[in-house]
Amino acid sequence: MGALHLSHDVIDSQLVDRHGEKIGRIDELVLELEEGKPPRVATIVIGGLARARRVGRWMVALHRATHALFGRRDEHVSRVPFDAVRCIADTIELDVEGDELESMHIEHWLAQHVICRIPGAGGEHK
Repeated sequence: MGALHLSHDVIDSQLVDRHGEKIGRIDELVLELEEGKPPRVATIVIGGLARARRVGRWMVALHRATHALFGRRDEHVSRVPFDAVRCIADTIELDVEGDELESMHIEHWLAQHVICRIPGAGGEHK
């Protein structure tokens, strides 16, 4: 395998769980720094403010406003250890149960309340 460029090849890559189900995209990576060693990817961050920052300032403002409006403290963020990566290819396969990730809460809510109402979506959701 050749060089892997984190900002080009990894950030925003599609993630799939151990069953091959799509579970979102990589929104941020957390690097671990140890003196005398090269940086190491330690954690994959999915959802929440990380996703909002990637989309743009308007999404950050919307994210903060909705949290303030509804008094929500939970971020619906998933932090997955990079050790859970099984394979990096067209998608990144993780050895995790997708439905157990905190970030999937918003995905399920959107599927049930928004996406299923879009004409042609068939009203199907998990």
